[in-house]
Amino acid sequence: MSGLDYIPLLVESLKSTQPEKIILFGSYAYGNPNEDSDLDILVVTGDNYIPASFSEKSKIYLRIACAVSDIKKKFPIDLIVHTKEMHKKFIEINSLFARELLTKGKVLYEKNNERLDT
Repeated sequence: MSGLDYIPLLVESLKSTQPEKIILFGSYAYGNPNEDSDLDILVVTGDNYIPASFSEKSKIYLRIACAVSDIKKKFPIDLIVHTKEMHKKFIEINSLFARELLTKGKVLYEKNNERLDT
C-alpha cells in the first residue's frame, strides 16, 4: 500500500477523536512523494485553550497519536497536533511553514464541512 491508500483510513481513525480539522501537508499533499515519504498530518483538536504545560500538551498529543497507532505501525506518519487556540497562534505568527501549510496543505476533514478529497 502507498501513503495515498492510508489517507482514508487515517481520517476515519482520527474522526474518533472529534477533531476540528485534519490537514495533509508535505510531499503527499504537494503531489511529489517518493519511496522515503511519510504522511505529514496536522490535526486541530476541538480543545479551546493553549496547554499550560508540556505534560498537558503531551496528553493532547497522545490522545490523537493513539488513534493512528495501528496505521503508524504500517506506514510512517509525522503527526502535529494543535488545539484550536494553538492553531490560531500558529497562523498569527505567519511563519514560512504556516504560510506553506495554509496555501499548499490539503484539508482532508473539517468538522462543519466534512470532506475527504484524496
